[in-house]
This record gives sequence, structure tokens and C-alpha cells, in this order.
Amino acid sequence: MKSRLRGCRRAAGLLVIALLSITATTEAQIPKAVESPYAAPSDQALVVFSRPRRRQASDVTYRIVSQAGRCLAVLDNGWQMGATMWPGRHMVMVITGTAPPTIQLMELKLSAGKTYVVNLRSRVHMKSPVRIQIIRRSDQPLEAFPPAVRKLAPVDPDLRKCTEWVSWKRSKIETRAEQVKRKWDEAADEYRNAHTLHRNDGWTAAEVREP
Repeated sequence: MKSRLRGCRRAAGLLVIALLSITATTEAQIPKAVESPYAAPSDQALVVFSRPRRRQASDVTYRIVSQAGRCLAVLDNGWQMGATMWPGRHMVMVITGTAPPTIQLMELKLSAGKTYVVNLRSRVHMKSPVRIQIIRRSDQPLEAFPPAVRKLAPVDPDLRKCTEWVSWKRSKIETRAEQVKRKWDEAADEYRNAHTLHRNDGWTAAEVREP
């Protein structure tokens, strides 16, 4: 009788171990959502500003600034960072140089829960020293989120220093911004469209996370 009880207990123990092993295996097979620094919050948009690395590095810093004078991003050579913004329409300045600062404009039309990408590249001996390239979803292979953007880790500069710099240069920036805005309003539709992010240019958080 005792031997039968010991046998039953041993069998029950083996059954529990087997069940635990099956549960652990099943849990391991469930894919977990990979968090991405470039996935937009559900109630906001995220704009990734990317400055591809050049061999001949320029010491000119790009400052991306809102109409209110708040720094959204700071880019040195090879840097990339995302800026969360409320959905809607925004006019954004790309500021380079200091004496006097050079200002270029781009327009952002954003939807909540989507990630957008803008490439900024140096141009030598040009009145507009930055080439602003909107990365559009419709131009990408299979409309996928750009792998090169996903692979590059974002930087995290102190944006307060940038905003303080903008406040210090405010009078010069405002004067230049007014001139550039007049030229923007007078520019051809083709030019403005090339420098405008549209709502359907972005990717959802799930699409950004996909490998």
C-alpha cells in the first residue's frame, strides 16, 4: 500500500513538472512588443530629425525651432533625435550659423500616433546651407519605415541650452524669420510642397516597431 502511495506521489510530481515546463515553453513562444524610441505616443506625433554623417564633418549645428521659440531638436554631424509634437499644423525653423543666423522653413501637418522623418543634409556654398528632405511613406520600398532610421540610436542633448540661445538671439532671429516667411508665402506650390510634411507621410507605432 505504501509503495503504491509513493508511486502515485512520484507520478503527480512528474506531472506538475511537465505542466510547468509546457507553460514556460508556451510563454517563451509569445512574442513581446519591442519598445522603440521612434514609436509615437497615441495622442501625439513624433518627428524624427536625422542628419546623416559626413566624412568631412561640419562644425555647424542645426537647431530646429518652433514658432514659439522652443527648441525641438539639435543636430550635429551624424546625430538623430525625435521630437514629440501635438497633432495639427506647425511652421518650423531650421537655424544655422550665428552672425547673422540663417533660417529655413518647413511646414509640418501631423496626425496623432504617427512617426514622421525629415533628413537634413549640409550644402556647401549655398544661400540655403541645409537640404531639407521629407522622407515620405509612399516613396519607401513597400512603404516600410526606413531601416537606417530605426538602427540609429537617438541623441539626448540639453534642449534648454538651445532654447536659451534662441531667446538670446531673438531679435535677429525674428527679423530673419519675417523675411523668410514672406519668401515662403511667395514661393511656388512645388517648392512649399517639397518642404511640407503631410499627415499621410507617417507610420503608426506598430509599423515603426516592425523589424
